Amino acid sequence: MPRLKPNDIPLTPEENARVKAAIAADPETFELDDEWFARARPAAEVVPELVEQYLRYRAAQAGHKYLVGNALVCADNLDVLKELPDECVDLIYLDPPFNSNQFYVAAFGDKGMVRAQLRDIWRWTAETENTYLRRIPHGRLLDCLRGIILQTGEQSKMAAYCVYMGRRLAEMHRVLKPTGSIYLHCDPHANAYLRILMDAIFGGNQFRNEIVWHYNKWTNAASHFQRNHDTVFFYAKSGKAKYNKQFQMTAHKKRVIDRGWDSNVVQGGVRQLLVYDRAKAAVEMDKDKYDRIVYRDQSNQGTAVPDVWADINYLSSGAKERVGYPTQKPLALLERIIEASSNPGDLVLDPFCGCGTAADAAAALGRKYLGIDISGLAVRVMQQRLESRGYPAPPVVYGLEWNDFDWQEFEDRALMSRDKAEDGIPGWAWAEDKVAGLLHAVPNQRKQSDGGVDARYFGALDLDRSKGIIVPIQVKMHGPNRPVGRPDMDRLLGTQTALQNRGLHAPMSIMVSLYPPPESVRTFAAQQGRVTLHTRDAGRQEYPVMQALSVQEMLQRDERPELPPVDPRALVGDTQDKMVFP
Repeated sequence: MPRLKPNDIPLTPEENARVKAAIAADPETFELDDEWFARARPAAEVVPELVEQYLRYRAAQAGHKYLVGNALVCADNLDVLKELPDECVDLIYLDPPFNSNQFYVAAFGDKGMVRAQLRDIWRWTAETENTYLRRIPHGRLLDCLRGIILQTGEQSKMAAYCVYMGRRLAEMHRVLKPTGSIYLHCDPHANAYLRILMDAIFGGNQFRNEIVWHYNKWTNAASHFQRNHDTVFFYAKSGKAKYNKQFQMTAHKKRVIDRGWDSNVVQGGVRQLLVYDRAKAAVEMDKDKYDRIVYRDQSNQGTAVPDVWADINYLSSGAKERVGYPTQKPLALLERIIEASSNPGDLVLDPFCGCGTAADAAAALGRKYLGIDISGLAVRVMQQRLESRGYPAPPVVYGLEWNDFDWQEFEDRALMSRDKAEDGIPGWAWAEDKVAGLLHAVPNQRKQSDGGVDARYFGALDLDRSKGIIVPIQVKMHGPNRPVGRPDMDRLLGTQTALQNRGLHAPMSIMVSLYPPPESVRTFAAQQGRVTLHTRDAGRQEYPVMQALSVQEMLQRDERPELPPVDPRALVGDTQDKMVFP
C-alpha cells in the first residue's frame, strides 16, 4: 500500500494541521504508512488522540470491524478467518485441540461453580469428506493430506483432525503479514502431523524453532517415561519476520554477577577473567593465571533464551492464575512469545483462545488482540478475566450474522445426526446455539432437561418496573412432517409464567422452528396480546407477548422477531444457566 498523506485521513482541519506539524518536526520517523505505530514514537507523544482515528481509518481501508482495537469473538474461527483481509495480523499463537480423544471437564469461575465439557474427539464424517474433496485447495496442502490419509488409513480420526486443522492453518497463513510469525502449541498426540502440515503451508524454509516447554507434572506412568513437555512450532511468514532477541537470567549467571567475576577459556587456549564488578574482582585480577581481562556490564541481561524452556512452571491446580480452564497455559509463556515476535501496537491473533491467556498477555504488553473461541462459556470467562485485570475488555461479538448463513446449508446441518456431523454435535443442538447467537441471546448449556428454555434474551432495563427484561426462547428443529403444535406453545407459555413467578421480569417469549409454523400456532401466539415496555433507547413501545417464527422465514424473507433493546452485557455467547442480570 502506498504511503498515506495526512490529507488522506478523514480528520478535521485542526487535526490535519497538527499531523503536518508533527511530520515536519520529525519527517523520517513519523510516516503514515502500515508501520506507522512501530516507528513513530515521537508522534504518539505529539498527537495521541489521533491514534484511534488512524486505527479506525486503516481498519476501514481493510474493510473489517475486527481490526479496530481489541476484539473477542464467539464463533468458529474458520468463519472469522475467512472474513479477514489478506496480511492483516502481526502474530498468531494457537493452542488448538490436540486430538487427545477425550472430554475435558472444565470448572469455571469462583470455586468452579460452572461446569462444562470440552470435546477433543474427532471422526471422519460426510462433512469431513465434503471438506476434503471440495474445499481443500490443490497444491502442497492437498498432497500433504493425501499422505497423512495413506499413513493413518482412510477416514481415520487423525486424518479427520488434519483436514480440520489444515483448512484453518491455510487461512492463518493468508491473514499473516510478511513480517509476522506463528506459534503452534501442541503435544505428542498429533505434533508429528501438525509439523508436516506447517511445512506444507508455511514452507519448511520458514521453520524457525521447535520449542520444547519442559515442566514438572507428576504422573504415575507405568510403561513409559513421564511425559513432561509440550511442543511449540515457530514459523515465520517470510524472511522479513520480526524477532526481538530474548534473554533469561539463569541461576549460574546470577551467582556470577553477584560474585563480580567469572572465568573461561576461549579459542587458542586463551584464559579470560570476566569482570562484572571491579571492586569484588580486585583480588582475582591480581593473579597471573589469566591471559586477558574482559570487562562486562553489570546489568548483563543474562543468556539468550534457548529452544528448551524449563524456567516457566506448569500451572498447578492451586495457581493464582487459574480460572478453571483445563488446558490453560501460563501467562509467562505467552509473554515471552509475544515479546519475541511482535512490537507494541501490533495485532495478536489467538484463534483457539480458550480462557484468554494470549489476550491477557497482549494487553499487558501494549499489543492489540483478536481472540476467537467457539465456546460461549470460554469467551465469557475471557471477558471477565480481562476486566478483573483492569483492562477495558470490549463487548464480545457473537460472530454470526444472518447473511453468514445460506438456508439450504442451515437446513442440512440442523437435520444432521450426531454420527454424520464432523464435530459430533447433533443438528438440533448445533442449531440451538446458532439461533441464540443470531438473536443475541444466551444459549442454554444444558441441551436436555432444560426446562423448556433453549436460550434467554436479556433485554435492557424496563424503566417502569426497574427490572431487566428476560425473554425465554424455545428452539424446535423438527423436520417438515413434525411441525410445532399447540402443546409446544402451552409449555413455552408455562415457562414464561414460571419465570415471572420467580420474581423475574419475563413479559415475552419466542418459539423458533426450522420450518414455518402452522397458522393455528400463529393465531394462538397473537391471542396472547401485547405488552408495553419502557426502555431508555427505544422509549415506550408495545411488543407481542408470544411470537412464533421459523429459521426459514428469517433467512429467506428477512423476517425478525420484535425485541426490546438488548442488554449489552449479554452480547456474549455465555452458556451459564444462572446468568440473570439485576
